[in-house]
Amino acid sequence: MRPAPSPFLPTSLAVASVACLAIVAAPAGAQSQAPAPGAEPAAPARTGPSARRSRPVVLVQAGHLSPGEPGYLAQTGASGNPFGGEAEFNRRVRNDMVRRLRRAGVDARPLAARVEPLGVGGATFVSIHHDSPGGAAMVGYAVTGGNENYYRGQGFGTGRSTPYPDSATHRTPATTVNSAVQRTSAATARRVAAALKRVRTRRAGARARFAGVIAQGTNRRINHFYGFYRTTAQSRVIVEVGAAPDDNRFLRRVGTISAALSRAVVADLRARRLL
Repeated sequence: MRPAPSPFLPTSLAVASVACLAIVAAPAGAQSQAPAPGAEPAAPARTGPSARRSRPVVLVQAGHLSPGEPGYLAQTGASGNPFGGEAEFNRRVRNDMVRRLRRAGVDARPLAARVEPLGVGGATFVSIHHDSPGGAAMVGYAVTGGNENYYRGQGFGTGRSTPYPDSATHRTPATTVNSAVQRTSAATARRVAAALKRVRTRRAGARARFAGVIAQGTNRRINHFYGFYRTTAQSRVIVEVGAAPDDNRFLRRVGTISAALSRAVVADLRARRLL
């Protein structure tokens, strides 16, 4: 019940008194709560159109997270990590990265496996993944001289540059990778790989091989990852954080992993004078 203003107080002072009473009496449940682990990050508060436009856009994709990308729907990711399927691990890292990047002044936007909108722009695109048993941690970047991979059906078999007779239809138009994008992407990949290597210690539980930055022409699956052809971001990288179950102790450290990757992205944006 709101108290009536005192006849002996100015109206403005009475209104201020009521506001103070409302703040003091606010129930504990009305206070802001910390997000639950893995929860979808809330959209950042708008501080004005000009301020929002000035922030660099970073697209953070959780690999294999539904909804899937047509042509790759059968590729649901590796299994055996501490959180179950790969998509769940990727989602947790993505969400934590988005929160950290936003705190650093970045317009970070979470993406699922299906990149929406098609051709979305930005400063940087980062796709989060982990490898399967016997695999390795690595960082790939968008390269020139080819296009996305085609598989049998919705993602079976070995990828190649031309469709199989039974390849599922891919979304079009695909974006392209020019020499400027490759140079910028390679520099981002080096910074991300260096940051990941620093936290991938045996003490932290890392056991799988660390392959570093994947050179052009050495791994078609990584070099021509489909996500690179669904965005017009100036820099495009994919990160295989580790391999499950070999790295399971390390993969549990979502905060450590997302902090390292976020620092690398921020450092890269600063080096490019975008932040």
